[in-house]
Amino acid sequence: MNVLVTGGTGTLGRHVVMLLRQSGHRARILSREPRGHVDAVQGDLKTGTGLGKAVMGMEAIVHAATGARESMASRAADVGGTRRLLNAARDARIKHIVYVSIVGIDKSTYPYHRTKLRAEAIVREDVVPWSILRATQFHDLIEIVLGGFTRLPGVAAIPFRWQFQPVDTREVAQRVVDVVLQEPAGMLPDFGGPEVRDFESIAESWLKARKRNRRLINLKLPFRFSRQFAEGMLTCPEHKDGKITFDQYLQEKYAP
Repeated sequence: MNVLVTGGTGTLGRHVVMLLRQSGHRARILSREPRGHVDAVQGDLKTGTGLGKAVMGMEAIVHAATGARESMASRAADVGGTRRLLNAARDARIKHIVYVSIVGIDKSTYPYHRTKLRAEAIVREDVVPWSILRATQFHDLIEIVLGGFTRLPGVAAIPFRWQFQPVDTREVAQRVVDVVLQEPAGMLPDFGGPEVRDFESIAESWLKARKRNRRLINLKLPFRFSRQFAEGMLTCPEHKDGKITFDQYLQEKYAP
């Protein structure tokens, strides 16, 4: 199958590309900076530039691009960019688009989650036959979040009660590949990691694995989304599909 992967150089997308190619499929990457990447097409979801060329000759799309680490304006482009991509896909008679989303965003008040929900709504308009896969937080993302809470020397100010269900990116990528190679299936069951853990224990494991001696401080954030995170909104305990725990991920990454 010929599959276009948006975000094909990102945390999830690069694994999706690798798995597709290893199994004999063609994976074309849509990138704003395609140089140095095999079978990559330059394009920009924010403006629509290059999308027509990117979808040409493709049969399916994995839409894994995201503005999660960018500015609010760039995140808003996630919504418009999804519509531009779907319109180009419709014109190219694409048979299936798989949109990668986040577990628990239906009632979340966190701004980026609201953006993802709006993008989901566009996919659901059925411009192109679709599947939506929601996953819990990647191990890699958990580390990025932890890094943001440990910028002050000697301490780690962490919202102790937040709950996460960390999942390995490679396992989500395999699920995405399985989905895109099948018929469109609409809203799919959530995909979660093997454990639901509070942020305090996650931080303790992370600091220990990296041999960082920091004092943990409970950070209380007076925001509604913080209470939601503590209530487990971003977890799916009934779908512990992943096998690799956060501690196993840390052992693989940081072991001597």
